[in-house]
Amino acid sequence: MRARKIYRYASLLIVAVLLAGTIFTTHASVAAAPLNATGAVTFRAVADTFVNQSTPSTNYGSNTALHADNSPVQRTYIRFTVSGLSSTTIQSAKLRIYANSGSPTGISARSLANNTWSETGLTYSNAPAAGTTITSCQTVSKGSWISLDVSSYVKSQGTYSFVVTTSSATNVSLASRETSGNDPQLVVTTAQTSNTPNPTPTPPSGSDWQPSFPIRATFYYPWFPQAWTQQGIYPYTNYTPKLGYYSNTDQSIIKKHIDMMQYGHINAAIASWWGQGSQEDSKIAGLLSASAGTNFRWALYYENESLGNPSVSQIHSDLVYIHDKYGTNPNFLRVGGKFVVFVYSDGGDACGMADRWKQANTVGAYIVLKVFPGYGSCTSQPNSWHQYSPAVAADQQGSLSYAISPGFWLKGNNVRLARDITRWNQNVRDMVASGANWQLVETFSEWGEGTAVEPATQWASASGYGQYLDALHANP
Repeated sequence: MRARKIYRYASLLIVAVLLAGTIFTTHASVAAAPLNATGAVTFRAVADTFVNQSTPSTNYGSNTALHADNSPVQRTYIRFTVSGLSSTTIQSAKLRIYANSGSPTGISARSLANNTWSETGLTYSNAPAAGTTITSCQTVSKGSWISLDVSSYVKSQGTYSFVVTTSSATNVSLASRETSGNDPQLVVTTAQTSNTPNPTPTPPSGSDWQPSFPIRATFYYPWFPQAWTQQGIYPYTNYTPKLGYYSNTDQSIIKKHIDMMQYGHINAAIASWWGQGSQEDSKIAGLLSASAGTNFRWALYYENESLGNPSVSQIHSDLVYIHDKYGTNPNFLRVGGKFVVFVYSDGGDACGMADRWKQANTVGAYIVLKVFPGYGSCTSQPNSWHQYSPAVAADQQGSLSYAISPGFWLKGNNVRLARDITRWNQNVRDMVASGANWQLVETFSEWGEGTAVEPATQWASASGYGQYLDALHANP
């Protein structure tokens, strides 16, 4: 039984009543597109901030407004990820930014080769220098969208950073990605180059783009701020998170987490889930909402299996609930059209667990059970298997999964797995080389057990993302 169960038992006290079920729906196939078919795909910023010459050490990554000014100098930094456009040619690209204020001089979009800057770490003092001017507009009208042609810069899939500047001493205020509905956009228009099936691009908003194997995922714990206090101890961690002792209800925090995970080439997070009506359940909608406009996806970690043996009817009810409330959301992780649910277990589980889950899963879920001795010989087999053992540096389950941990130091206990960045770098390389379907990072944010790779004071780095995410970034 995991040590954090003291907190986890408390979360069960607020479990709500069971819900009735419905059937699982399927997705339609994609039709072939005619020669030279075109389509516009809108990508939303994955990171944005601005820097200010007057406050050279201040970071503005959480601000709802961005700024451009020439006296004092203020520059806006915006990053996009363009993907999902295989077999197509980019015809044009437009950078769209919403203007909160006007200017008779206009603004310029400049290139930036450095894509490692951090939304939460960038300041005037450490900001990379802007490149050449891509395009400019002559004036800016308050309360309207600015459209800048950046086709000469965005020519293929990849990561693109822009620096927005002005030659005017009139400050221009622009909407940031923390402003719902008016966040910066990159609109890419494509042309099909051959009479082949037209793949669904990755707009990330409103389509059902999903990552393909191998999928790099991490375990995520949406139980803060409650879990910062456990057993009368605050903060219940041996480390100092870069974002402080935050709340998982704060959308700006979740968006920063998504940016951090994407920097580490993490495709999805597996959020701890303690059942219908639990306090973790109340935060899942916010996680999905924060992913809108990105390629980042969420799955759930079904934790109640670790406390006993939920009945078939209970599991079925929970799967119906997950499907109906979250599973069809475009930001929920799906494999082959099936919504993904990872399942934890206790030390006494055996093939009977696999039997219960197979019988209960009549709603088309993609089930990934936690391994136990002899799991491969069970008659009932789930879609896949994984190991969750963050006190162990690395674990491989054949081609199914490969899991790595940065360290394990439960608050108030001795270190069980010491942190070693050299060892971690090798673990990351080994995980990538394994080619396993599920490449799992244990964990992003389990601070109580000390297994987090989320940035912290203790492993800070020049990138602002921390040494552990730097290693993942360097090994996509």
